[in-house]
Parts: sequence; C-alpha cells; structure tokens
Amino acid sequence: MDSIIAYFNGERVQCTIGAIASILLIACSIFFLFQQKVFLKGIAYAVIPLATLLLVVCLGVLFGVSNHNNKVTTFYNESPGMIQSEEIPRVEQVIKTFSNLMKVEIAIGLIGLILAIVFWNNELIKGIAIGLMLMGLVLLTFDFIAESRAEKYLILLKSI
Repeated sequence: MDSIIAYFNGERVQCTIGAIASILLIACSIFFLFQQKVFLKGIAYAVIPLATLLLVVCLGVLFGVSNHNNKVTTFYNESPGMIQSEEIPRVEQVIKTFSNLMKVEIAIGLIGLILAIVFWNNELIKGIAIGLMLMGLVLLTFDFIAESRAEKYLILLKSI
C-alpha cells in the first residue's frame, strides 16, 4: 500500500516541479519577447507553446492524482481483482504513451539541432532552434522520469 501512495506522491511532486518550471519558462519567454534581440524572440516563439503544453499536462495530473490515488487504494483494499483488470491495463497504456511522446520529443530536439546548423546565421531561426532543443530536452527528461516511475509501479501492481 505504501508503494502505491509513493507512486502517486511522486506524480504529485514531479508535476508540481513541472508546473513551476513551465511558469518560469513562460515568464522568461514573455520577457524575451520584449527584448530587442531577434534571437531571444525566437527562443520565446518555441518555448511558450511547449511550456504551456507542459503546464496544462502537469496541472491536469495534479488535479486528478488525488482521485486516482483514492480509486486505486479502494481497489487494493476492497477489490484487488480490479487492479488486474483496470489499473494494470491503464498503466501499460500510459507507458506506451510515454514511449511515443519521447520519440516526438527527441524529434523536436533534432529538428532544433538541424535548424540551428542549417540556419546558424539567421538569428530568429537560430533562436527558435535553441528553444526547440531546450524544450525537447526538458520534456524528454520529465517523461523519462515519469515513465521510469510508471514501470516500477507496474511491476508493483503485477505482484499484488
């Protein structure tokens, strides 16, 4: 039971950090938009939508994690079979989703790298490229950590 609670607490902590990081990234990017440097504006153009996406996802998880924790705790205490029929398939799907998301995030970073190399002399595109590489790395890191935690949680669920 403690491991189940620890999993959901881990989600809560990571999404709190993600929400704070997103707000800081968005704030810095808004500041960059008011600077006279096209390079900084380029970074902002790439960071704002991706950081907003991270913020929305993190807030969604934060608002739903308590209900989900209660649901799984109820399964554990009252109907362990529901863990096998409902929670395990859900977590397996979450892990597949993380795997797909990480491929997209790697592609975002690689697109940024290619743009940076090809358009190094264009300050706007170079800024966009740096922003894409930054956010690709940030998103990949968050999803890698979340996927690792979900894989451990899945092993735990299968042992119940």
